[in-house]
Amino acid sequence: MKKINSLQLALSFAGCFLGAGYVSGQELWQFFGQFGAPGIFGLAAAMLLILISALVMLKLSERTGITAADKLIVRRDIPALRFAVAALELLFLFGFVCIMTAGVGSLFETVFSLSSVAASAVFTVLLLTVSFSGFQGMVSAFSLTVPVLCIFVLYYGGAAVLEAPIAIPSGGSGSGLLGSWFFAALSFFFYNIFSSIAIVAPLSQKLRSRSILPGVALGTLILLLIALSVLMPIFSSPELAAEELPMLSYCLGKSRISGCIYAFLLLLAMAGTALSCFVGFMNILRLKFPLIDRHSRAFSLLFVLIAFVGSLAGFGELVGTVYPVFGYCSSVFVVMLFVHYFKTLKGGLHGY
Repeated sequence: MKKINSLQLALSFAGCFLGAGYVSGQELWQFFGQFGAPGIFGLAAAMLLILISALVMLKLSERTGITAADKLIVRRDIPALRFAVAALELLFLFGFVCIMTAGVGSLFETVFSLSSVAASAVFTVLLLTVSFSGFQGMVSAFSLTVPVLCIFVLYYGGAAVLEAPIAIPSGGSGSGLLGSWFFAALSFFFYNIFSSIAIVAPLSQKLRSRSILPGVALGTLILLLIALSVLMPIFSSPELAAEELPMLSYCLGKSRISGCIYAFLLLLAMAGTALSCFVGFMNILRLKFPLIDRHSRAFSLLFVLIAFVGSLAGFGELVGTVYPVFGYCSSVFVVMLFVHYFKTLKGGLHGY
């Protein structure tokens, strides 16, 4: 893989988060929008934590040469803990691949009245093909899709602000596992940064040290701008919050063409997330199991088929239940990542 610059890092970093839940508006509404003004503060706090954590992750990986998530998080050789980290990371990544694959099927069925099973099947073939180029293919894909996605989301968000008054509630209460804006912001931060370690950390070995801060900062800014642009139409039309894909419903309400354009953007977002998660998933397995490393293409085909079968369960009501559980489960491991970083600063690189 050739060297990547700050802009490519920013686009790859942002692309890790821009899945169906994020760009559709459902995830952002559940975690932030429903809490009103405190939720916007929670969004800013979560983004700041993501920025700091990504810097810690990349600096630690660059300093130690470690790219495996379990070894970055668990400094000492404690097999049980490292196994738990690797297992949870694999579960996260593969789960996101299944969810995105199901999301693609649902999108085509909703917008174009096509078979969701057939759409998911075609999507898995494309996912498998692009994944063979590994991290370089992932970087190239994000370099193309994220700028387009950002431009159109900013356009729709700006249009909503100009067309109707934006009334952000002073406060609100959550539901289910997201009882307050504080815990919602923490959960959002924890599961997003934990699931990104296997995807982002290997990029440190292809970066110049001076590229890390501007790359991560720009990537986080992109995420924040997109989040605000997605939430504005929902604040201007609160009835959208009841829709499974609020931003898609907003665009379809404007015109069929707008709806198709946004459906295409959602497809890019889901494809990007599925690709990054699948590449990260396979990277972990290749590092852990020599047999899989030697026959990576055959195992990639096997796992893509399993992901397709898993996607047949449907997109479902995952955002408000599965994601918070992921966040709470990963919280202790994110804290351990910080502990490893500060111990390395204090004690040097002895033992590496």
